[in-house]
Amino acid sequence: MYEPRATSHAGVVVNELMSFQLIATSPILDWFVMIVHQDFDWWLSAASRAFLPKPLSFFSSRLLPVTTTSVAAYLSWVIFQAILYHFVPGRLHQAPRMPGGRRLIYKLNGLNAWLLTVILGAWVSYAGLARVAPDDKGHFWYDLFNDGELHPRTGQLFDWKHFNASRTGGIIAWTLIDLSFAALQHQQFGSVTNSVVLAVGFRAVIVAEYFLYEDLYVGACVVTIQHFSRNPCHYSKGLPIRFFETLDGAHERFSFYSIFGFAVMMPHLWTLQTQYLATHPVEVSPVAVALLVAGFASGWTLNHIANNQKNMSRRSGGKFRIAGREAETIEAKYRTADGKVHRTVLLCSGLWGIVRHPNYVGSITHTWASCLTCGGGHLLPYAKAILVTVMCVHRCFRDEARCKIKYADAWDDYCRRVRWRLLPGVF
Repeated sequence: MYEPRATSHAGVVVNELMSFQLIATSPILDWFVMIVHQDFDWWLSAASRAFLPKPLSFFSSRLLPVTTTSVAAYLSWVIFQAILYHFVPGRLHQAPRMPGGRRLIYKLNGLNAWLLTVILGAWVSYAGLARVAPDDKGHFWYDLFNDGELHPRTGQLFDWKHFNASRTGGIIAWTLIDLSFAALQHQQFGSVTNSVVLAVGFRAVIVAEYFLYEDLYVGACVVTIQHFSRNPCHYSKGLPIRFFETLDGAHERFSFYSIFGFAVMMPHLWTLQTQYLATHPVEVSPVAVALLVAGFASGWTLNHIANNQKNMSRRSGGKFRIAGREAETIEAKYRTADGKVHRTVLLCSGLWGIVRHPNYVGSITHTWASCLTCGGGHLLPYAKAILVTVMCVHRCFRDEARCKIKYADAWDDYCRRVRWRLLPGVF
């Protein structure tokens, strides 16, 4: 993850210890969560009582067998997604400028790949080729956790970080995982509850939006592979691009943090709601349904509008209107590693004039609405909401540390004008 590298001896030692701890414990944490919902019926308290007296045997007695079938299935999934990533047609998009000054080209075919994946998965299940059923039972550490290439590539267009984030685990797999557990609930109970419909639908909106904006909104920057190195990029107004302008896409390196997070933890922890509801059905009242839909819609809309305002500001150089009024901006300069100085603007009106991270407020809101579909029986299905809240708060400080280094005095000016990070008057 992006953080300024420590230079003092004490800072290096702390970074090494924290990085080692995260590398060593992240797989164990993910394994523990799986044991809780598979062997202890989602009860954290019961699992903790079994873990504390004999922690080693707690895990060793629940080792999952590595079979030829499981390895072949996962490799087939990765290879299938790599084929889609490389061969499915898509428009070309020129990403924002990297710290070194370059602007990389991406082929955006995610929406088509997602639709093909869901259709093929449904066909495989319908044809009986797969069935829904529960399974049977110096800086070394810092660099390993947090360092690596920014955009490792094979050829001109196969970007490993983008492929890992959007295809091998995380985003494109969510829909298949959710539909599988919805099918499991129907298989076990003969029906699908409205809470499952909400959980599946909410996440499908997030996935569809990700790939829809990745694909259709790439019209903001269309180039051809033969000419991308010398042709200018013409941007349309008001069309936000997601991954490439986020902290993950623009600044995170292809390291353990990125690889393990997207390939393992996000497919597992981010879909705990449907995993839980598959075996613990919850029927939500009509009033609660309306409140959950309203909460999700408000969070999603807030995130969408915030990102849209920010990207319109970047595209237009601050020359646009918000709610009928001219946008207010601060001019900033930054230098890339090639020595060139670039100009940009910091938006300080609209949502970005109220708090510094309004998009995070939206993400936290719609995530909690999604998890609330699980009711109040267990804490574990809320792991995603808790993690997203903690991560967004942490990212506030990470974002601001990066912006302080990049924009210097202009960022200080922005912080004086916009005092609050997430909640006006509170934080």
